[in-house]
Amino acid sequence: MSICVICGRRKGKRKCPALNAFICTECCGTKRIKEINCTQDCIYLKEAQIHTIERVEEKPADFTKLQWDLFLFLEELVYKFLSEFPSFTDEEFLEVLSLLEKEYQTRKKNLYLPNLYPKSSRGTKLKSILQEELTKLERKENEFGLPIFTVDDFLKVISFERERIEKYMKENRNVGNNLFLQILKSEIEFIAMQKEKKR
Repeated sequence: MSICVICGRRKGKRKCPALNAFICTECCGTKRIKEINCTQDCIYLKEAQIHTIERVEEKPADFTKLQWDLFLFLEELVYKFLSEFPSFTDEEFLEVLSLLEKEYQTRKKNLYLPNLYPKSSRGTKLKSILQEELTKLERKENEFGLPIFTVDDFLKVISFERERIEKYMKENRNVGNNLFLQILKSEIEFIAMQKEKKR
């Protein structure tokens, strides 16, 4: 068995696709993503992601039925966006959510804030899509002519999603730059599969 090409001390038990050489499990675990430019097809990266997903616990928010519907609608919009931009990152999505949250917080205080724009053009595109669709929902009224959704509903859902992504980014630093979005995709696909089974 060969020696790890990174540390040169321990046995290289894992064939690293990015380095095309054997590395030890410790270097694989500690230098993954940070110092090694891991490929998405690496089995060790995938195992780490699966382990991470199982380890992170989320407490459900005290959402009303309407807020859960809004939450799922938001995630479905992001899911559609990812089909066009599969390399979109958690950090870009976090920035979009943070800006939307800031705008809704300002509106809640009845203050005016001009539109805020993310740094990346992809982030700007997603934010525009979300704003357009959320604005349509804001205009929806019930049979009494009152808005179905309040500013508080939008703010609660956006804040919850921002907190979720921050938690994943904080607790999973060495498993790629889009772990949360991969989870979001799998959630939406799972829900779609469950709906299909019920039909």
